[in-house]
Amino acid sequence: PFTAEGVIRMENAEAGLERLRDVADTVIVVPNDRLLEVVPKLPLYAAFKVADEVLMRAVKGITELITLPGLVNLDFADVRTVMERGGVAMIGVGESESEEKAADSVKKAIRSPLLDVDISGATAALVNVIGGPDMTMEEAEGVLQEVYNRIAPDARIIWGAQVDPNMQNKMRTMLVVTGVRSPQIYGRNEKITPKVQKQFEIDFLK
Repeated sequence: PFTAEGVIRMENAEAGLERLRDVADTVIVVPNDRLLEVVPKLPLYAAFKVADEVLMRAVKGITELITLPGLVNLDFADVRTVMERGGVAMIGVGESESEEKAADSVKKAIRSPLLDVDISGATAALVNVIGGPDMTMEEAEGVLQEVYNRIAPDARIIWGAQVDPNMQNKMRTMLVVTGVRSPQIYGRNEKITPKVQKQFEIDFLK
């Protein structure tokens, strides 16, 4: 809730999140107050859509990864291997049609307007690369190299690749990365620090 919504709303959010964290490997928290920092001038309905977009892209990416056939297939077992008890995790989707679309798609997958994420110490990554019929082996490997360069050297990487005729001259990268650091994403049983509570005004995770 927004800070201005008061203590009762915050306590309700706290209770719900505590119960959710007991049964979830990862919980992503998008504080409403962050919308005031990122999109303060947008109409109200559009501002909330920005937060919805973060969650929608994560769910869509996981669904496509599991259900769409690929040249190198990934399945739910791969997702489970990376995410189950993997600690703090992030899910991101990035798309690019630039000349450096492999690197750019990874950068966009990592970047989120509402989440502050550091993947440099990540312990595992699930990488799904989607491109058109023109996607080269070098471009697909370029995505893996970009991810490898950004996470821990000994991290486990599982990857898949799909060809979509509608992605001509484009590439889309879907990432599931565990062992990341973020003040807004929490793994099971992880404790939030007072410093982070104060920084983001989300003192409802204890």
